[in-house]
Amino acid sequence: MNVAVQKPRVLFVDDEPRVLTSMKMLFRGAYEMHFAESGQQAIDMLKTQPVDVIVSDQRMPGMSGFEFLRAARDINPHAMRILLTGYSDLNAIIGSVNEGEIFRFVNKPWANDVLSSTVANAVSAARASFAVAQHPEPAHQPHASQTGSEKPAMLVLDDDAKVLPRVQAILGEAYRVFGARTMDEAVECLEREHIGVVVSETRVQNQPVVSLISLLKQHQPQLVTVILTERADAGAAIELINQGQIYRLMTKPLQEVTCRIMVNSAHRHHQQLARTPELHQRYEVEQPAAPPPGAAAPPTVGLLDRIRSLRNWVTGRAASA
Repeated sequence: MNVAVQKPRVLFVDDEPRVLTSMKMLFRGAYEMHFAESGQQAIDMLKTQPVDVIVSDQRMPGMSGFEFLRAARDINPHAMRILLTGYSDLNAIIGSVNEGEIFRFVNKPWANDVLSSTVANAVSAARASFAVAQHPEPAHQPHASQTGSEKPAMLVLDDDAKVLPRVQAILGEAYRVFGARTMDEAVECLEREHIGVVVSETRVQNQPVVSLISLLKQHQPQLVTVILTERADAGAAIELINQGQIYRLMTKPLQEVTCRIMVNSAHRHHQQLARTPELHQRYEVEQPAAPPPGAAAPPTVGLLDRIRSLRNWVTGRAASA
């Protein structure tokens, strides 16, 4: 007997009916679609109707998109969350990263092919995540970075000399904290040490780190990045989540309690990704657009081969542990 496979379920949330109509036309026949014109209406719907993917506008009356997605994560944690945004509100973006765990930001007005591929990737990741949730994890085996009495290692990438000792003082003896002031030094550290968490500025030596973080996430999906910055802007934050799948974003000056909570949470997240490769798809990064002809090459071009070999080195070390 043929058993019908249920279509992926996607919830679209926007206070403009014409936007929901556009979604209905764009995705007609591909998914089981649900629609809500406010965050509260969507929350009420999620309490009785689980979905695989949520696509929400950010600017809505009564409840913003990130506030809604934060609540949606508590109700339906396995759903992938996509935020449509037509303006640059840094505080909202930080909240979306830290509290809503957004899979992608999509600019409004969107390109149909971009939105379609983003939703398709989110559906695939949601199904993989749900499959993992159906099977309890086996008893935890110590990872390579935790064998014996060795403490977990983390890397601080920042050219401000005051940041590394500050992080070391906050975390105390809980971690082995290494520092790097350039991207090359960061890769050198990753070649020597089994790093699970990277705390990084958005720029080092006046170069954006997004290309490095993107490459590392592509080739080391279990690596977890926390951004620490005093000069973040909305565009940079969106790039970091879409192309680097950063885990959390902190603003300077560094707050002791916030830093400790975020690093500990990032380390637990690293452990989960290290022992559950099926979840890697949930944190896949968006491929960056090719630079225009004649544009300068990104500063990570020379590091690509080292990062690729780093993946093999880490995999081999973990397998032999």
